[in-house]
Amino acid sequence: GTNNKARASYQSGEYMFTMDSSSASSHVLGMHDSGKTYFLESTVARTITLPAVKAGCNFKFIATDTTADSSITTSEGTALLKGGAECGDAYLTLAGTTIIVEAAGSVGDHLEMVCDGTYWYVSGHGTHDASFSVS
Repeated sequence: GTNNKARASYQSGEYMFTMDSSSASSHVLGMHDSGKTYFLESTVARTITLPAVKAGCNFKFIATDTTADSSITTSEGTALLKGGAECGDAYLTLAGTTIIVEAAGSVGDHLEMVCDGTYWYVSGHGTHDASFSVS
């Protein structure tokens, strides 16, 4: 499950959670988490694993602290991430198995992920070309 603050606020049809564990952590998201927005308060390294691909599943991640990296990875361990983000002056292709929301990024950098049942399609915005990386 996810490590969330005790309360989630309801706004515009989506639940919003802050991931703010004070120790390195792993979060495995499930289908029941689809449609939620996660605020990455990354004062420590964290790994977020997406659920298995399923059409309509979607998530949004927003960096609210960039002291440490947050890694977002596929549960299948294969290159199911496709898409990219506007980062600084360029478009950064984000295709692979894992996307890292870099500590070098800025507060407000964000990614949205939507699944068609085969792939996770990624879009987002970073303030500069070091906001995200992919493997």
